[in-house]
Amino acid sequence: MRGRIGGNPPKLIEEQIPDDYRFYATLVHPEKEDVMLSIIIHENFDTLLEKNIYPSIEVRVIEHEYSEIGSNTDKSILDLGMNSISDYSENQGNNFLFIKVLGEPRLIQPKSYYYKELENNNYSFFLQIEEEGYSDNMDYVFMYGALYLYRHNETGEVIAGFWQCS
Repeated sequence: MRGRIGGNPPKLIEEQIPDDYRFYATLVHPEKEDVMLSIIIHENFDTLLEKNIYPSIEVRVIEHEYSEIGSNTDKSILDLGMNSISDYSENQGNNFLFIKVLGEPRLIQPKSYYYKELENNNYSFFLQIEEEGYSDNMDYVFMYGALYLYRHNETGEVIAGFWQCS
């Protein structure tokens, strides 16, 4: 399972996750076949909610080589469950999104303050994970919302831009 939400973090990044963060997801970089993007989020929901917009968002993206799932449950979100997201690019339904790559983001709250500073600092929308597309057994860590990743137009660095909920 190359891409997934939930479970234990990949072995390769276990030691890179700060104590107050938990592993959320890992997926194949849409533009680099042998590169993974792993996403970690702050363990405290109030902090996550308070700091949900760049540059002070408490969500981090770690770019790394493919790695097997680790055994460290201390860095997991136990209520999240574990589900494959390997085939996100081919399996887009018409009624909802799960993962959208490039193009225009599907914003829950179309307010420019979410993305204005990102665009001013030369970032463009890259990918979104929308909880509407979750399987029934998954916990909504973003309150039935969506996480938006942005990529720097020159360096290619992928970061968490913001997250929204309805």
